[in-house]
Amino acid sequence: MGKNNRIIHDENEKIAALSSMEILRLGLVDDEGHAYIVPVNFAYFDNKLYFHTGLKGKKISFLKRDIISFQADRYDGLKTADTACGHSSYFYSVYGKGHAEFLQSYSDKIFALNLLMEKYTGKKYSDFPSKTLDITEVVCIHIQSLEARAHTKM
Repeated sequence: MGKNNRIIHDENEKIAALSSMEILRLGLVDDEGHAYIVPVNFAYFDNKLYFHTGLKGKKISFLKRDIISFQADRYDGLKTADTACGHSSYFYSVYGKGHAEFLQSYSDKIFALNLLMEKYTGKKYSDFPSKTLDITEVVCIHIQSLEARAHTKM
């Protein structure tokens, strides 16, 4: 059941909501053409999403196909009512699509990793050993489209 009054049109509101969310789900396509959905910690900056992963695995090979969608959401509580059908959830959901760039330089990787560290720990770091950076894939998703829906408390 579509509810057009829940569509968020303001780009700044979409970005603020996305930035506040903890987990991003990547929607990729597997070898058989099926959806492959994987959660990642992420950071948003300048119309890009950043996350890190290992150098090998399904996620890497599927990301290289460059068919990428993503989604994040936040549950904000239950709207109660006197009737079963009157109940509803308060939520915020952001979703979109983009293309992947695998960061190569240490400086780019450190920039992205610090975005993640600052988001999740509140601190930036300068002690990323090259040995660790060499075995860490850092991915930047360039956002091509961003949509959002919300059911908020009024």
